[in-house]
Amino acid sequence: MLIRQAMPDDVDGVGDISRASGRDVWDLDTLRTTSERLVVVADLEGQLVGAAKTHFHAHPDNDAPSGHYLGGVMVLPSCRRQGIASALTRARLEWIWSRTDRAYYFANEHNTPSMRLHEAFGFRVFGTFSTIHGVTADGGQSNLILFAAAR
Repeated sequence: MLIRQAMPDDVDGVGDISRASGRDVWDLDTLRTTSERLVVVADLEGQLVGAAKTHFHAHPDNDAPSGHYLGGVMVLPSCRRQGIASALTRARLEWIWSRTDRAYYFANEHNTPSMRLHEAFGFRVFGTFSTIHGVTADGGQSNLILFAAAR
């Protein structure tokens, strides 16, 4: 498996992953890596099987700090539990660690698989919020848990 930076030609493959995962489809702008955001894909023998991104928030949002955040990670349902999400997370964290010594991510309070994945990378609970940087969970019916990790 190859973890690499997303390219414009990956838009259809990432769209397939999004739809299969029941997530919003990432458009071409979402796939663009910038100086403040990394987008990576997992390529397994020429087929895209996963995608993940980071976000940079320049300003705090109440008690949610500014900084680099891990964004969505998606893996084709047929390819889950094979270490793909871990590989995508490791690549994104290496990119963040080359820029700063702290990383953040948040998850719906009911997303236990995501919490277990990120715990293995040293993420610990930072706080619980109804909204973080404009994102809510379950239409505001659930909380978001913010996690932080240090290099």
